[in-house]
Amino acid sequence: MGARESSPAVIEWRCYYHVPSLGLWGVLVALLVLVKPNRRAQAWLIWLPVLAVPLGWSMLARLLFFSAETAEFLGGFLTALAASWAAVWLLAPWLARRRILAGLALAMVTMLVVGGVYYASVYEFRSLGGPEILSVLHVVGALTLLVATVLGAYRCRNAYQPRRFLAWLLLWMTVAPVIGLPLIVLVTLVSTSIGSEGLPGLIEFVSLAAMALISSLIGGAVLGVALYLLNLPFLFLAMRNPFYRTRFQDALRLTPAPAGALSAAANTGDVPQLELVMATLAKEPAAHD
Repeated sequence: MGARESSPAVIEWRCYYHVPSLGLWGVLVALLVLVKPNRRAQAWLIWLPVLAVPLGWSMLARLLFFSAETAEFLGGFLTALAASWAAVWLLAPWLARRRILAGLALAMVTMLVVGGVYYASVYEFRSLGGPEILSVLHVVGALTLLVATVLGAYRCRNAYQPRRFLAWLLLWMTVAPVIGLPLIVLVTLVSTSIGSEGLPGLIEFVSLAAMALISSLIGGAVLGVALYLLNLPFLFLAMRNPFYRTRFQDALRLTPAPAGALSAAANTGDVPQLELVMATLAKEPAAHD
């Protein structure tokens, strides 16, 4: 408004304000430095998929003509989720020694903590719907990545092949948010309606619930595809780099299929032979290590 209309305001600004996500990158650096299995040069390659996610989103947002506010909001969500997923990869040797359910729970806690560090340092939770949107998106995204990865690995545990795993992962990563997001929306809608003073009528509630479920089904499918694309750089790193390939297979208890026998059976269409190879792998996994 100018000096005539208002008094000058003094704003304190420090150099590190230019990097609001510094806390998030500090967490990843700490995991690389403090966790003993990560004290190798190859471990730092985890930065490649983490940085590929915001870069790819920036290009896609420009291509789809998203507004700056929407692009920044969704880009922050994807960046936080990618960094949270990277933290799980960096802690994989420690998580692999736990039982499956315990490992899943600890991985989920890790992703929530790392995501919370990012949101606390970057966003004002009062904007764009408050903490509810960010919390729900991050929880659903983290849970989908973990559950879909475990289920995909379970289907390939005795005869792991990258293409087969990617196919199962796409299926589970699409199905999980399509089922989970509508349930979360429905529970939230019911709890909000019960907690409100004036309960809506039956017809109004059913119509509102139907619209919410339809939109969440569409949103769940879109979210599943987005999470699959977000996970591809990490999987590409695991398939190309021996350090992360070993970590990936050990954490998910995957036994690689013998290349010669399995590919020959698949190419000839010999289903009984293919089943025999897989049955042999299931009985004698140690012989193919």
